[in-house]
Amino acid sequence: MSQLKSASFFRKMTKPTDHYSFVLLCLQSPEDEALQAQLASWLAADATHRALYRQLSLLWEQAPHAAFFEEADAPAATARFLPLLDQTKAATPVVPLTTARRRRWWPAAAAILLIAVAAGWWQYSRQHVQWIAKTTTDRPDSVLLADGSKIYLNKQATIKYPAAFKGKERKVELIAGEAFFDIVTNPLYPFTVVSGPAQIHVLGTSFNVKAVNTTIQVYVLSGSVAVAHQQHSLRLLAGQGASCNTRTGEIKSDSTAGNNQLAWRTRELQFTDTSLQAVCDALSNAYGVTMVLDPAISKERKLNANFSNKTLPDILQTLTALYDYQFEQLNDTIYVHLPIKR
Repeated sequence: MSQLKSASFFRKMTKPTDHYSFVLLCLQSPEDEALQAQLASWLAADATHRALYRQLSLLWEQAPHAAFFEEADAPAATARFLPLLDQTKAATPVVPLTTARRRRWWPAAAAILLIAVAAGWWQYSRQHVQWIAKTTTDRPDSVLLADGSKIYLNKQATIKYPAAFKGKERKVELIAGEAFFDIVTNPLYPFTVVSGPAQIHVLGTSFNVKAVNTTIQVYVLSGSVAVAHQQHSLRLLAGQGASCNTRTGEIKSDSTAGNNQLAWRTRELQFTDTSLQAVCDALSNAYGVTMVLDPAISKERKLNANFSNKTLPDILQTLTALYDYQFEQLNDTIYVHLPIKR
């Protein structure tokens, strides 16, 4: 709320009932220095002002939804319920603010404030979607959506999702990184994952999405999805993958896609006649490293092996025994090279 608006509202206060709106305005705008200065002057002017402020402050702190009222229109919400306060005051003689009067006034003030808060929150929540952003660092994490769907985030991933779905569509945004989606089926409310300019439309399924630079990679574990970008679209069934170039809009099938793309979450790796280059790519994705092959190593040498819940050092030790290669790690990069001949 701007300082101009708050100052204007303060000057227009002509009735005692306006004090309720003014106090609510101050409580919801602690960062407004001009408004807080006006509050200080108002409190210093009259002891009844200070008593009113103490009562409303306590109610504000105890109101369960007060934190959500920050973007609602406090004066308008309060004004709709001022007749209730007028009715209460009409039945109460005008006497000094004694203890007995405070006790009679307290329920009326409580009702006004809590109803105003509820009305403001209802109006705000009806028109707005509260978005939540979550970012992982060096550890995977997960998110449970309001409909029961689950999102598993890989390291260095960012997701944006609504606190509650509104309307006829469920939508989340994968801003960066990789995530696995396990979506609750609901044909009446289709689910959409937005990643850059690309969209993945689903009804109920589980799938993996990875956003790296200008490429969106999708792999479907169960059900089906439709990957769309501008005029291009491609439907994927379980066990199928695709990549989308967000710069050109091209979407094409990825024949190399498989369950190893989920290894960052499942820690299950399966290699059947897999080239060493493909093995390194899978390990890079699963463990968040970069593996660089020595040009002298044949990239077409095949590997047949399964790894379940193994650490990266365990897997590298196995590869060393199988291939007699050497693995040298520098930060997050692992260099694979032939042993030095003596």
